[in-house]
Parts: sequence; C-alpha cells; structure tokens
Amino acid sequence: MTAPSFLDKLAALRTASCDQLPTPQLAVLTRATARLRRSGILQKALQPGETAPNFNFIDRANNQQSLYGLLATGPVVLNFFRGFWCAFCKTELEALDLIRAELDAAGCHYLAISPQQVNPEDDSYKQVQFVFDKQNQIARSFNIVYELTNEEKELLSGWQIDLDNESESGGWNLPIPATYIINQDKTVSFQFADADFRARCCPEDLMAELNRLQTQ
Repeated sequence: MTAPSFLDKLAALRTASCDQLPTPQLAVLTRATARLRRSGILQKALQPGETAPNFNFIDRANNQQSLYGLLATGPVVLNFFRGFWCAFCKTELEALDLIRAELDAAGCHYLAISPQQVNPEDDSYKQVQFVFDKQNQIARSFNIVYELTNEEKELLSGWQIDLDNESESGGWNLPIPATYIINQDKTVSFQFADADFRARCCPEDLMAELNRLQTQ
C-alpha cells in the first residue's frame, strides 16, 4: 500500500462518515478536537527519546508476555486504537496488516492496543497480536487518554455506541490515535499522535523509521 492510497482511504472515509453529518453533530467533533489540542495532551504524551513504560499482556498462545521481553529480540510497534466500532481504527488496522511481512522482515514486533477486547469469532486479523488494555491502563502510562465531555457522550450514544458496553475503559475514556516505535534500548524512536481521531499514522512512515534503525 502506498502512502497516497492510505491517505485517500482516510479522506474518503472522512467524507462518507463525517463531512455528511448534520451541522450540530459536526460541530461537536470540531469542538472535541479543539478541546484536546488546548488540553496539552499532545505535549504530555510520551515523546521521542523518552523511555517507554513496561507492561504485561497475554499473547495469542495464552502466554504471559511483556513489552521489555519483546524488546530483547527486536523493536516494537505499538498502535493504540479506540475500538473495533471505529471505522478509522479499522482502516488503520487493515493498512498495518498489509505491511506485516515487512515488519517481520525488519525483525519488528507489532502490538495493537485497545480498551475493547477482540471478538474471538472475528478472524479478520488472525496474525495480529491484540492487547486488551483494560481501563486504558497502558494508554494512561503513555499519557494519551482523555475523558469525553457530556456532548461527546450524547453524540456517541446517538450513534448507538455505548463505551460502557463496547469496552472496559472504566468510563467514557478513550486513547487518542497514537503509534509508537520502541527501540531495543526502551526509548521511543518514532511517535505519531493526534487530537483528531480521523488522523492516522501512515504505514510508510513506520517503515522508513525501521529502515533507519536497521542502518544504525
């Protein structure tokens, strides 16, 4: 997948799902993005050069794993996403799945982290290691979690999205879109984070950084 095709997909999705919304609903989304930018969450989020916090998870084979354990054998890509109910998240997951072979060739691990558990009957991403982030504990350690306002809750509820049922986030809390590459020395070598849930990391940017790391 080339960068333009991925960005074109996002643009088409934005047109189909957001730009056609009634003005009051679109205003809620606009205010939400502006509020998050003013909150300083992008500045508080874990930054390049900083040390990533360790965390534990259960892998597909039901084995106990940890971030630092994976780093012993290669860098790790972490993709924080809101949930499978989010069309933008699913589009990003599909794009990252398309570069799985390249990630494997680069000796890189890939974890997709969400407060929503994967449906065991969904075989769309058989090879993806999903990490269930109960109550956004991992995302909180990266300082990328925010609480929705009342009008944002009402908007999602009107779309039949109830975060209390869709996830176990411990309330109406979500991570902002964020993608990291953690180097083997446990520091962040690449970070993408945005206050706008419609903005996502381009897979080619990840591969460019991984290729850079390999030449060091």
